[in-house]
Amino acid sequence: MVTTTVTTTFHKPSRERYREWQRATHLYRDTKQFCIDGWEADKFGMSVTTASIDNDLYSAIQNQAIREAKSDYKKDGIVEYHASQPFAVNNQNWEIDRTENGSVVVGFPCISGWWYTPIDVYDDISDDVARLVDGEADKSRLQVYRRGDDWFCTFTVEYDAETGDETAIGVDIGHNHLLAADAENGESMLVSGCEAKYTRRKYRSLRESLQEAGALRARNRVGNKEERRIRDLNHNASRRLIDWTQQFENPVLKIEDLDGIREGSDWRGVHSWHFHQLQEFIVYKAEQAGVRVEEVDPFETSQRCSVCGAEGTRDGDHFSCPECDRGRHADLNAAENIRQREGEPCTA
Repeated sequence: MVTTTVTTTFHKPSRERYREWQRATHLYRDTKQFCIDGWEADKFGMSVTTASIDNDLYSAIQNQAIREAKSDYKKDGIVEYHASQPFAVNNQNWEIDRTENGSVVVGFPCISGWWYTPIDVYDDISDDVARLVDGEADKSRLQVYRRGDDWFCTFTVEYDAETGDETAIGVDIGHNHLLAADAENGESMLVSGCEAKYTRRKYRSLRESLQEAGALRARNRVGNKEERRIRDLNHNASRRLIDWTQQFENPVLKIEDLDGIREGSDWRGVHSWHFHQLQEFIVYKAEQAGVRVEEVDPFETSQRCSVCGAEGTRDGDHFSCPECDRGRHADLNAAENIRQREGEPCTA
């Protein structure tokens, strides 16, 4: 299965559409904020429906706003949306078609009704758009947003492809190295975790000092700075990985299913490490780049030799196998094990 992301501009939308779409972005923001505030104040359950939403958006758009708000709330807790939000509809509530004069139009509900608006089909998206229009591919949700004076839409296209030409790439996420990647053609990459480990130690020491001094507000500000720094490091690491994968023919990233990875770990920082955040960034950026991602069973990927499967030993960053005498960087050995395993798709 091949998944690619299509992002393009609407071709000269009318002023009426411009105004309605702009209003929709504000109503979408208000809908999400209404849900977040209601959950935080315990005014209604997580199963809130469109019956509780009092605005003019189509119910399909309100439903999508509720889903996004629920995802944000589960991940980040209380959220305040200051800017207008791109509005979206699920895959069943928008259409794409080709008119008699050859223009490609996208249709979706908004406030006053359905709008069918031409989109610009550039060379780099023409094949994917053609597959979708001709019924040879499936589509994801549609997202509509404004940048400057232009209006954009984005969606993913998914279709079957021959798997023989794919390049499997295993990715191990850890603390000595933020990530290690191994491709089946023998190439590999490592992203050091030294700066992230230093950041965690630095801010942990600051928090402890401020806690002892009773400076709670300053302690909270330190925590926010730490979160932003780690987030930047995870963004940079995931971007480097996705850029590196672009050199391969039809790359497929394989990552560990990290649920439960903290259980039984002998590393004391594992409970505060942003394993899942880095993984989410990798999956998100891969999806945007049209790179498929699979999750594999993480059982003993770090303990087993990637050549013979025997249990090996680790000395710092070096892994050695007593059975076949194979030696390799420990994180790359784990990445190789991940690459060799069958996985389940985790991208849309």
